[in-house]
Amino acid sequence: MADNKIVNAEPNFGGTDGTNKYLYDQLWKLCAGSLFDLPIIGEQVYYFPQGHIEELVASENDNLCQLKPIFDISSKIQCNVINIKLKVETNTDEVYAKIMLLPCSPEVEISVPSENNKQNINYFTKMLTASDTSTHGGFSILKKHATECLPILDMSQLTPSQEIVAKDLHDHVWKFKHTFRGTPQRHVFSAGWNEFAREKSLSVGDSFVFLRYIRYDILHLFCFLTFFCILIGIRKASPQQRNISSSVISKESMHHGLTATASIAIETNCMFEVFYKPKSSKFIVNCKKFIDSVNKNFNIGSRISMKFEGRNFNEIAYSGTIVKVEDFSINWKDSEWRRLQVQWDEAATIPRPNKVSPWEIKPLIPSSNILKTDFLTHKRQREINEFGPAMSTTNYNGQMVQSAKTNLTTNASGSFRLFGVDLTASAKERDVLEPLDSYQKTKITEIFEEEKLDQIQTETSLTEFQRKEISFTTSSTKVHMESDVRTVDLTAFDGYNHMIVELEKLFNIKGKLHNQWKLTFKDNEGDMVLVRGDQWPEFCNIVKEIFICSKHDAIK
Repeated sequence: MADNKIVNAEPNFGGTDGTNKYLYDQLWKLCAGSLFDLPIIGEQVYYFPQGHIEELVASENDNLCQLKPIFDISSKIQCNVINIKLKVETNTDEVYAKIMLLPCSPEVEISVPSENNKQNINYFTKMLTASDTSTHGGFSILKKHATECLPILDMSQLTPSQEIVAKDLHDHVWKFKHTFRGTPQRHVFSAGWNEFAREKSLSVGDSFVFLRYIRYDILHLFCFLTFFCILIGIRKASPQQRNISSSVISKESMHHGLTATASIAIETNCMFEVFYKPKSSKFIVNCKKFIDSVNKNFNIGSRISMKFEGRNFNEIAYSGTIVKVEDFSINWKDSEWRRLQVQWDEAATIPRPNKVSPWEIKPLIPSSNILKTDFLTHKRQREINEFGPAMSTTNYNGQMVQSAKTNLTTNASGSFRLFGVDLTASAKERDVLEPLDSYQKTKITEIFEEEKLDQIQTETSLTEFQRKEISFTTSSTKVHMESDVRTVDLTAFDGYNHMIVELEKLFNIKGKLHNQWKLTFKDNEGDMVLVRGDQWPEFCNIVKEIFICSKHDAIK
């Protein structure tokens, strides 16, 4: 709101052709993250005051969210998005948006800006490792990222290098020395990086965003002018919270001021402004998205999934079950805001709310085994038909036996076959059929076990399937030591120390790996790299083969 004072910078990215503004917006969105649902000008949205209050107090559990509003306003207000300004805080580099809303009125026509200025850009995002944030290591860049995004180096030089000039979201100019050096050789930002990391207070887990735009202006048939534009930004792993002293403004005053502003805007049909941050509650929701989510009729027992941002800014989907449906606050009756209480299937290392809104979640529809299930259904039907319709597969423990007992009672005078065996035949005849009986019992067991497996997989979240697939791709890694080659499962290790201990046991070099040998590995781009302090999950994702070399060979 207007009284929520934020020190901000609005870069001088303006240009007559709109290109600079477009590039600034693209960098801003990269820093905000893919899960940030930013509205667009002219869009009709629902504004939820409860969510805005939650954003101000920075905690969904704060009692302020439960306070009764002093003004009688709806739990959601339909508005038009009039204007959006993308901003960045000076001290923390945290991005946020200033959104101008106008309560819906049929008399108002909103001019929607054209989106005809799309440009071709290349960018990469890298989460910082311990070596990136050390005072002597520089910033290491993957070969793929350097090839796609950095200007071409002159490889004829003894040590190929160049100066990179870039602007951040504050329009501040930074200069880096880009070199191709080291053993093995790699792309590095050396000079200038330490100053940037220090000024931005970067630490392990933060992310660096690099964006490059190239434009070719043709002067005549055989001559053209190349225009470069390089922008950089950062994403903090843990955004700093602004603490507003209670002597300046109380939380209750913030609460009442917010509801008063919304109430006056509705009565006078005037615009009001809100601050919207990427990691805040989703209190501005597209009208169509809201209606679609409510029409899904989430109830107790509904299985759902919800996307979150992981530690390395990747998207993670967690699944759970709705266990309660009730108003988040007794003072906001029939509000859809956080009215669904969720019990998550598994623990997580990132914070997750226990109460969510319908537009934040999706019904859990397992799709990874649809084809398999369809195939097995036909297969089971074909195999079960061999044993007659008396078999029931809906209950594996009791109904099959009960079905057999029922048929024995009702068909005592006739012939009855169980697992292909005629139970009315003599003992000798049944002995002859014993091998067939054993085989068919096995087939029935396989069918039932497949059915059980399908049920278990249906109840398993998609992230677990994905995690198993990741484990499969990294579970067999070759380790070379001179002429000896072994295979290890990296997913069985807790980290580097655990891996080193197991490798020393495997190659019978206990206590010598640090003193006489060095660990190197071949990454997914075919480069040989020394094992250094990269985060363990990142190492597991890029390693292809591991080599235990003598110190002399490693230096080479």
